[in-house]
Amino acid sequence: MAAANPAESLQDEASCSICLDYFTDPVMTDCGHNFCRSCITQTWKGRDTNFPCPQCRKRSRQRNLRPNRQLGNITEMEKKLSQTSVRLKEENLCEEHEEKLKLFCEEDQKLICLICRESQDHRSHTVIPIEEAAQEYKEKLKMHLKPVKKDLEDLLKFESTEGKKAEELKRETERKRQIVGSEFEELHQFLNKEKQIFLSRLEEEEKKILQRMRENEIQLEQQSFFLKQLISEIEEKSQQPATELLKDVKDALSRCQKMTFPVPEAVSTDLKLGFQLSFPQQLKKWITKFEGEELMSF
Repeated sequence: MAAANPAESLQDEASCSICLDYFTDPVMTDCGHNFCRSCITQTWKGRDTNFPCPQCRKRSRQRNLRPNRQLGNITEMEKKLSQTSVRLKEENLCEEHEEKLKLFCEEDQKLICLICRESQDHRSHTVIPIEEAAQEYKEKLKMHLKPVKKDLEDLLKFESTEGKKAEELKRETERKRQIVGSEFEELHQFLNKEKQIFLSRLEEEEKKILQRMRENEIQLEQQSFFLKQLISEIEEKSQQPATELLKDVKDALSRCQKMTFPVPEAVSTDLKLGFQLSFPQQLKKWITKFEGEELMSF
């Protein structure tokens, strides 16, 4: 990046890129870059060949360093100029005329000396003594300082309020977190309890249905046994000679007519536990209670 002004540019040109200070015994490499002799020597310490330039990285086979006396002179001049500039600033002197800075130019907003005042640059400008200018601008600063302080006060007050709100939010969040955890734990216990109740009812209903089905099964087995026995007797009777067949035939026919069995009632396998509607309604009531009573208390 380019230097801000010529003075800074000159200082950059008179500075070593290794130590970042003014050149001391400057030397030039084959690639044209300059360094302090001690800096580049230390950088190349331990090398016998293949010497890289610290700035452009170009390598040289030999340690070729040429003294740059002109750069050394420029460096000395820059040092003196810098020292002079520092002295002038410390003694509050004009850098151009080395006279005491006693006046303030309103247009250029800078301190000037009496000679500057008569120059073409400031002759038509409004110029006042430093003390008067300082008092005037002190009052202006004081006038502007009041609203700035008020802005800062409002800002700090707002920051404090927001900080307190943040802390309150954290406390309220923690309180609600505990309430929600407690309520959902209660809901969990409630659901577990209801689950056990309905599973127990389901098991009992299954047992009752299976019991009725077993009773029907026993009844059907008994009826089947009597019917098979009657069929066997009739078939055996039918195979007898005429004289034997006609004996007691009326009794055989009478047993056929009287051998009737009621058809067992079919067992329904519908599990009628009564929770298809009641369970969701209970849960809905509990959730309504949770939202309406507990959350409103927040």
